[in-house]
Amino acid sequence: MHHLRFRQVHLDFHTSGLIPGIGEKFNKRQFQEALKVGHVNSITVFSKCHHGWSYHPTKVGKTHPHLKTDLLARQIDACREIGVRCPIYLSAGLDELAAFAHPDWVVKKKDGTLWKPLEVEWFVRILRFNSPYLDYLCAQIEEVCQRWPDNDGIFLDIIGTHRDYSDDALKEMKQLGYNPENDADVGRYAEDVLYRYFRASTAAAQSVRKDTPVFHNSGHISVGARKALAFNTHLELESLPTGGWGYDHFPMSARYAITQKWDFMGMTGKFHNTWGEFGGFKRAAALQYECGAMLAYGAKCSVGDQLHPDGEMNLDTYRLIGAAYAEVERKEPWCDYVKPVVRIALVSCEQNQHRWRGGHAQSVVADEGVGRMLLELHQPFVVLDEHADWAGFDLVVLPDTFVMTPAFLARAKKFLQTGGRIIAAGSALLDEKQEKFALDPGAKLLGRSANDPDYLVATKLTPEVPVKSSIVILGGAYEIKPTTARVLAERRASYFNRTWEHYCSHQHAPDAPGKVSPAAVLGKQIAYFAHNLFSAYRTYGQPLYRDFFAAALRHLLDGKLPVETSLPTTGRINVLEQPKERRYVAHLLFAVTSNRGTFHGKPVEIIEDLVPLRDTQVRLRLPRRVKAVRLVPDGGPLPFTAHPDGVEFTVPEFTAHQMVELGY
Repeated sequence: MHHLRFRQVHLDFHTSGLIPGIGEKFNKRQFQEALKVGHVNSITVFSKCHHGWSYHPTKVGKTHPHLKTDLLARQIDACREIGVRCPIYLSAGLDELAAFAHPDWVVKKKDGTLWKPLEVEWFVRILRFNSPYLDYLCAQIEEVCQRWPDNDGIFLDIIGTHRDYSDDALKEMKQLGYNPENDADVGRYAEDVLYRYFRASTAAAQSVRKDTPVFHNSGHISVGARKALAFNTHLELESLPTGGWGYDHFPMSARYAITQKWDFMGMTGKFHNTWGEFGGFKRAAALQYECGAMLAYGAKCSVGDQLHPDGEMNLDTYRLIGAAYAEVERKEPWCDYVKPVVRIALVSCEQNQHRWRGGHAQSVVADEGVGRMLLELHQPFVVLDEHADWAGFDLVVLPDTFVMTPAFLARAKKFLQTGGRIIAAGSALLDEKQEKFALDPGAKLLGRSANDPDYLVATKLTPEVPVKSSIVILGGAYEIKPTTARVLAERRASYFNRTWEHYCSHQHAPDAPGKVSPAAVLGKQIAYFAHNLFSAYRTYGQPLYRDFFAAALRHLLDGKLPVETSLPTTGRINVLEQPKERRYVAHLLFAVTSNRGTFHGKPVEIIEDLVPLRDTQVRLRLPRRVKAVRLVPDGGPLPFTAHPDGVEFTVPEFTAHQMVELGY
């Protein structure tokens, strides 16, 4: 597998044919100066952009009409002279030139349209990989590889499945036995076409050199789509927090990526919002935190930039990047060849995981609810797909829309037989027909409550919950009757559901007196919540829901959480191991985000002020006995208390990101 460098830039260059003077201000020394100021050691440069123009002489495609220099060659030469890697970018799913020249190469929608003629938002003409366009694209890739046989990799962009109703597609679907009138069949055909692309384009990228690095970018790494992921030599986790992904997308994606065999990087941007924002800059504080987070979750770093059409590098941008990358450079020795130190796993409830999901897809709501709870409770975890073994974990969490297939049931029973524990919610423990518990939580399923909303009530088993009166929760619940399990949380019903005939106040009726079936039960190895607790947390953000989860977590782990810390809930902690160096590295993160404006209907989360945290107490439960603790990359030894199952220490002060080396 391809081993990545830590300090990368993805240099977008999508440039209209209407703009003159392309690359005329490119200067090798100025380009190199920018990379040095930015502490950059790898930069992805462009062969072909979304507009369809090439930035070098080509016999296959078309060179930008206003380009009078071999821009790509000059960029590559400049990089090689100073030891900077330079993977080569080609837009795959978008090519405006090809779309206008060959409308029959464009995906046709179900309503018969190719694109809205006056649509100017983003790029809307998606190219068909089941047309001669695929041959054209592969010829472009091969041309680049033949000219630069020792290239540092091929980056192919805008990859995905598209429901295509073109005449060719309809004909081919019928030949393959698919029914074009059946949406599921059209989706399966789209998947077939995607793999046709994967095979052909990967072969083209490795046609000259079999070890050429290749990455197919889709904007989101699909959990469980291992067949598709196998066409990559590494992973690039595109996740621009201010561009719609938010600050919690990357940790979730990284906690899945680190369970796989590939080296991977995080990809943020220097922009205030997202790609293509000329003149957009984020604060250095934000980039410092984002790069620290990439290191904390086991990733290499990449920052997105967009080159001005004239080819001159923006030194303000590279001073901004350099402020973060200077720190990354000092931290690298503690961040390479790492593996996660975790006792908790989130088993993703995404359905049909073998299917590729691209675009700006987020994790499913229930997964994100679990992830946010664990992040805010400072408990390290990984995300497991449907193929993963549960062995080696103390506890797994099954989100509320998880489906207990026969294969999962066998895995769960084996896990419990070896002493594992499970927290589940909603339908996660039910059989596939949702008629009874497939996995017994120490309770009997009576049916589904008709009451919505209703209320959670804390018990003596949930001292973490500070509110002792009824706490509203929407979405309804399953009716359960405890058999061997204890009641973790009581449930109250509202007087009635709100309708046009009977309603109370502005939102819903209050809780009625009298007990109904429990909201949660606790057994020796399983805690079960009758509501969709995790989806509710992600949707409504009520911290009290997290308190109930924390109580279940503490009970099932016998009061010994993997991490105990005084970090605020907005702080983050993760523990990685470097086996060769015989050390753990604990990463502490803290920054305050605030919403400032919106971008395409989504709030823009901003990090502007980095506030130092003082006297942060940390207790870690670890597999090996720690012999030495110190702040790195500098800071010296740290006093600590060794325990039979771990170590305890206090970090006097840190800002944004702090690493603590724990030698064993």
